[in-house]
Amino acid sequence: MNLINRRSFLLSSGLLAGGVASGFRFPASKETDKELKSLQSTVKFIRDGIDMSPLEYSWELYQMAQEKKIQIDYYSNGGSVEELENKFASLLGKESAIFMPTGTLANHIAIRKLAGKAKRVIVQADSHIYRDSGDCAQNLSGINLIPIQAEKYSFSLVDVLQAVEKNSVNRVKTPIGAISIESPVRRHNNQAFPFDEMKKVSDYARSKNIGMHLDGARLFNASAHSGILPHQYAELFDTVYISMYKDFNAPSGAILAGSREFTKDLYHTRRMFGGGMSQVWPFAAIALKYADSFLENYKLSIQNAEQFFSLLKKNPNLKFENIPSGTNVFNFYLKETYPEKFRSALLKEKIVLPAPTGNKFSMKLNVTINRKTPEWIAKKFEEALSY
Repeated sequence: MNLINRRSFLLSSGLLAGGVASGFRFPASKETDKELKSLQSTVKFIRDGIDMSPLEYSWELYQMAQEKKIQIDYYSNGGSVEELENKFASLLGKESAIFMPTGTLANHIAIRKLAGKAKRVIVQADSHIYRDSGDCAQNLSGINLIPIQAEKYSFSLVDVLQAVEKNSVNRVKTPIGAISIESPVRRHNNQAFPFDEMKKVSDYARSKNIGMHLDGARLFNASAHSGILPHQYAELFDTVYISMYKDFNAPSGAILAGSREFTKDLYHTRRMFGGGMSQVWPFAAIALKYADSFLENYKLSIQNAEQFFSLLKKNPNLKFENIPSGTNVFNFYLKETYPEKFRSALLKEKIVLPAPTGNKFSMKLNVTINRKTPEWIAKKFEEALSY
């Protein structure tokens, strides 16, 4: 058991030491209060989530500590972490879930356990596990990743069957142990893997006792755009990874969900790979706050974005472009305007755009668009054209 009780820990960390004990109320000054209100009213087209500052995180944790909504964990077990695990297991329709410090580790551990002794795993050639994880599965677990469909965000059952057939003629029998699908795909502007094709691949894999893993870091975005609920996606897979910082605003962290048997004692594997962090309640507490409200708020974001786009549709100097099979990424083009001046003008109005590539901005939709009316945002975009 953890020998530090909740109140003494919060006192020692300073969350309550200068607060409840002395009558101090956060924020500390009018200047801090003004800064906080400014941050909380900013519209940001740069991240999947709110992209909170240290001041905003501190305020969120302070409020939850005051309301006694935080329970500390012990090496990433129990407390608010266990509450978070149970919450996402329920949202995904899985029996159980376990906290992971990163999505890289969640994906790695999932395919490692699913594959077992059959150490060949089919993946998208442009997936995070293949392109952005430092060959962790190969180097640390001896897994042979088989990439298919380079330069594409998805693959078909036919592609899988061809990979299986090619693998079957090896002189030494080396079976496929798992198939991993990433959706939405970061390297392809968060395009979503077609659900119908997912189902075909899942049905085939189960008929052959091949494990199925979903890298669903941004799955809840896809759900809002497709109308397919997260648990409907998840039921096609044995395991599902969800990022806690992309949509749910935690500083870091991930959830790996699956059967109770799959997650049983998996915290030992997590710790073996250096992922048994001693305290992660700040991550869990923030993610818990946004877990239930995200889908509803993000659906409102989609509505507001569509209205915002329609208001600027007739302006010849502005062009918005949706991405086929896309989710929360869209392209925005300027004509006859200097992109950096335009961006700076909007920043003064507390509207944040990503750095442009030429005259194009690859913008991300998130719930911060709900902080202002579509009319107000459209007006500021048109006013920025004059700079």
